[in-house]
Amino acid sequence: MKAKLSRKKIVGASAGIIVVAVVAGYVFWGRQATAEEFLTAKVERGAIKNTVAATGTLQAVTTVQVGSQVSGTISALFADFNSNVRKGQVVAQLDPAIFQAQVASARANLESARANLSDAQARVMAARSVVENQRAGVSSANANLAALRAQRDDAQNQLNRQESLAASGIVPERDLETARTSFRSAEARYNQASAQVEQARLSEQSSAGAGMAQADAQVKQAQAQVQQSTASVQLAEVNLSHTTIKSPIDGVVVSRNVDVGQTVAASLSAPTLFTIANDLTQMQVIANIDQADIGVINQENRVNFTVDAFAGESFAGAIKQIRLNPQNVQNVVTYNVVIDVKNPNLKLKPGMTANLTMTIAERANVLKISNAAFRFRPAGMTQEEIRGLVRGGAASKEGARKDEKADGQAAPAAAGKPGAEKTDVKPEADKSTGQRGGERAGRSAGGAAPSAGAPGQGSLPVGTAPAEGQSRIVWVLGSDNKPQLRRARVGITDGTATELQEGELKEGDVVIVGQNVSGDRAQSATQRPPGFGGTQGGFGGGGRPGGGGNTGGPRR
Repeated sequence: MKAKLSRKKIVGASAGIIVVAVVAGYVFWGRQATAEEFLTAKVERGAIKNTVAATGTLQAVTTVQVGSQVSGTISALFADFNSNVRKGQVVAQLDPAIFQAQVASARANLESARANLSDAQARVMAARSVVENQRAGVSSANANLAALRAQRDDAQNQLNRQESLAASGIVPERDLETARTSFRSAEARYNQASAQVEQARLSEQSSAGAGMAQADAQVKQAQAQVQQSTASVQLAEVNLSHTTIKSPIDGVVVSRNVDVGQTVAASLSAPTLFTIANDLTQMQVIANIDQADIGVINQENRVNFTVDAFAGESFAGAIKQIRLNPQNVQNVVTYNVVIDVKNPNLKLKPGMTANLTMTIAERANVLKISNAAFRFRPAGMTQEEIRGLVRGGAASKEGARKDEKADGQAAPAAAGKPGAEKTDVKPEADKSTGQRGGERAGRSAGGAAPSAGAPGQGSLPVGTAPAEGQSRIVWVLGSDNKPQLRRARVGITDGTATELQEGELKEGDVVIVGQNVSGDRAQSATQRPPGFGGTQGGFGGGGRPGGGGNTGGPRR
C-alpha cells in the first residue's frame, strides 16, 4: 500500500512539474512573440508648407440693391435675371397715374398762390399811391403855410410903420386900426395853415406806417405761398420720376424680386426690386480667420482656394484687407479678411463657398520629420527620466565623441534605458529661446507647456506640438534595437511633418513614432496619471488594458 501511495505521489508530482513547465514555456514564448515592436518613419527631404485653412463666400466687389422709394403697382419690367444693364437704363416702371394727379394738383395750387401774390402786390401799389397823394398834400400845405407866413410878416411890418407914423401924428388913428386888423387876420391864417400842415404830416405817417406795412406783409405772405407751392410741385414731380426705376450702375442683374402687377409698399424702408452686381470679372472672398491664426496673416501671403463646382481646380487670390472689427459668435472670435479674386472667364459665381489655403511659409528641399516623432516617449520612461537624459546628454557630448572615434561608430547622446547617463551631471542654464511658442504649442496639445531651449541647452519640450525655432527631442532605433535620444531644432510645420533646421539627425535616419507594448505593460501604462503616457493625452497615448497599445499617440 505504501509503495502504491509513493508511486501516486511521484506521478502527481511529475505531472505537476510538467504542467508548470508547459505553462512557463507558454508564458515565456508568448511574451517573446508579443515583445516590443516600434513604429518608425524616415527623415526625408522634400518641400513643406505652413498654411492656414479657412472658408469664405464669393461675392461681387460692388453689389447694389435697387429699390423703390414710392409705393405703387409694377406696370412693366425691362430687366430679368442675368440681364446686362447700363447706368441710367430703365429696369422697371410703376403705375404713374396717382403721381401725375398729384403733380397737376400741386401746379394748380402754385398758380393760385401766384395770383394771390399779384393781388397783394396791387394793394401795395394802391397804398403807395395814397401815401404819395398824402405827401403831395403835405407839400402843398407847407407851400401855403410859407405864403401865409410872408403875408403875416408883411402885415407885421405895415403895423409897425403905422404905429410909428401914428406916434408922430402923421397918420390918423383909423389907419393904425386897419393895420392892426390886417396883421391879426394874416396871423390867424398862418396858424390855420400850420395846423393843416401838421394834420397832413400825421395822416401821411399813419398811411405810410400802417397801410404800407400791412400791404408789404400781405405781399411777403403771398410770396411764401408761392415758394411753398413751388416746392410741392417739385416734390410731386420727383415722386413721379421715382415711378421709373433706373439702374444706378453698370452690371448684371443677379436677382429679380418682383413681377408685373405686384404692389410694392415703401414705408420705413425701400423694397428691393433687383440686385445688381457691378463687375463679376472682379470678385472677392470674405474669409473668417480665427484669432489664433490672424497674427501670421499679412498681405504678402499667397492665397489659393477651391470651390465645389470645379473639383480639382485651384483658383488664386490676393489679400486686400485685414479688417480690425472682431466677430464674436458664441465666444469664438474671428476676423474678416478680404481677398481679391480675378474671374475673367466668369466661372466663379456669387455665393459659392471658397475653401481657402493661405501659405504662411514655404520651404523647398529641406529635411522633414513626422510630427508623431515628437509625441513619442518610450514605454516605462517617465518625463523626469527624459529630462535627466536631456541634461546628461549635454554634459556627455564630448565623451560620446571620444567613444565614437574608439568604436568606429556614433555613440548615442543618451541611452534608451531609464536613468542612463544622468548621474553626476550638472544641468546647464535653462534659457527661454522659443518659450512662448512652446507654451502655445503645449496648450494646443492639451497639457502644460514645458520650457524650451536651444540645442544642448537646459531642458527641451517633450510631447508637445512643435513650434518654429524650438529645440526638440526625438527617438531613434540604435544598433541594439533600443530607443536612443536625439536633439533637433525645428522650423515650420504643415501639421503632419516638421522642418528640421539643425541637430543630430540626417536624411534617411529612422525615428520612432509609436510603440506596440505587451498586455501587462499596457495595463501598467493605463494606470499612470495623465501627462505620463496614460490614456488621457499627455506625451504619447497609452495602451489598452489587457492588450497591445501604441504609445506614440494618434498621428496628425
